Amino acid sequence: MTIDHLDALGRAVDAAIAQLDYGVPAWRLWGGRSTADLIAEHGEPGPSMPVQLCNGMGVDTAAIITRLIEEPDSRVLLITDHDGGKRLIRVDLADITVVTAMTGDEFDETRAAMQDHLLPLMQSAGLRYVQISRAGQSQEDGIVELDDTATHDTDQPWQMFMRGPWALSDELFAAGTVPQTAAASRRCSYRAKGWPLDQWARAEYGGAERIHIIGFAAEETARVDKDMSYSHVSRRSVYPLRQWGWDREQCEVYLLNRFGILWPRSCCAYCPFAGGSKRKNALLADRWRAEPTAGVLTLVLEATALALNPRMKLFKDISAWQVAEQQKLDEVLAAAEAHMDRCEWAIYDVQRVVRPKGATKDSSGDGSAKGQTWRRTVTKHTGTRREMTLMLARAQDGRHQPGRTPQLWLIDPQTTYPTRERLLVAAPAGVEDKEQDGFGALWAATSVLQGTAGQLTKHPINA
Repeated sequence: MTIDHLDALGRAVDAAIAQLDYGVPAWRLWGGRSTADLIAEHGEPGPSMPVQLCNGMGVDTAAIITRLIEEPDSRVLLITDHDGGKRLIRVDLADITVVTAMTGDEFDETRAAMQDHLLPLMQSAGLRYVQISRAGQSQEDGIVELDDTATHDTDQPWQMFMRGPWALSDELFAAGTVPQTAAASRRCSYRAKGWPLDQWARAEYGGAERIHIIGFAAEETARVDKDMSYSHVSRRSVYPLRQWGWDREQCEVYLLNRFGILWPRSCCAYCPFAGGSKRKNALLADRWRAEPTAGVLTLVLEATALALNPRMKLFKDISAWQVAEQQKLDEVLAAAEAHMDRCEWAIYDVQRVVRPKGATKDSSGDGSAKGQTWRRTVTKHTGTRREMTLMLARAQDGRHQPGRTPQLWLIDPQTTYPTRERLLVAAPAGVEDKEQDGFGALWAATSVLQGTAGQLTKHPINA
């Protein structure tokens, strides 16, 4: 490399640093290339191929769909081959299939935005739109097509089908939990969206090559990098917003100018990523206020989860109930309490063992640090809320904790590991009995180690 080359490289780096210092995101340094620039670099676009456009119904994919329909140059897409090479494809609208996997628990304003604005546009453009859902909680149940416009034989306006035979909240209620956010994981999104979309694509395309479009905004570098790892010979992952250099704000402005509305965020009513900060909590509370049934679903779901595990706040450091109280959602709070008064209740026997950090079958782990938690849940009684509450209140042993979902603690956890804990709790019925393989042996071994430490009853309790 010559001195001149080094000087040029240095100037480029200095320019990049200067831009970053003034708040220009790194992705803007290469994003937003024009079609002419792409053609100059990669040559003329090749012919179209099948496109699976995964529509999450939010700002990002709404902007992608709208621009692909209305701006022909935007259909020149840069794809990466399996060997790392890059080429351009000019996509025909007739080759695009928009697919949505329904969680069953979206806000109604998302349905309204799709129904009133995007569906008419897609229908007039001749796109194919498929709406799917999991058919049940088990993968063996497969998926179900709620609607496929390719099968329509009339010109009637398209309709949204927001829920199938399964909803994510069905699974969460059955497990007695809320969506998990550890390490920003989105396991619920994969189960409700990713897996059904993959199953549909396998049945639709087989091993044929296709473009796979996901609406990650240009700044979502980490999510793009992770999704790229799923690309393979038949799935060519493309991220148009990254190619165009469009961030979330630009997508919102584009849709506002086109449709005259601030496009709603697509998420479940109880999405933990939609709250947590003061700003997010206020925005989410406004949505619960506008759609009380969504707020009630969230509060009842969280109340059930907190009953089984007091650590299970929806937003980690603050509960949905606290958010609703802070935001003065009195009607939503009252409706949630009324729902719980009407529904069937149960008393659950909840047992947990917390293992030492790093414990395996060959290592005892670090007894001073918390490791994995194992749980057994057994339904003991069912009845009305009043009946289950009184049953716990009249208990002669243990430590009774009154509240929205009263608890009777039988064994307190200790501060060294392994440790065990046990409680009886009254909460809405529907949580399935659960016992991880090997739990009985683990509970017995921990009981020997812990002895009577933490025991709140006068006599030992059988497992």
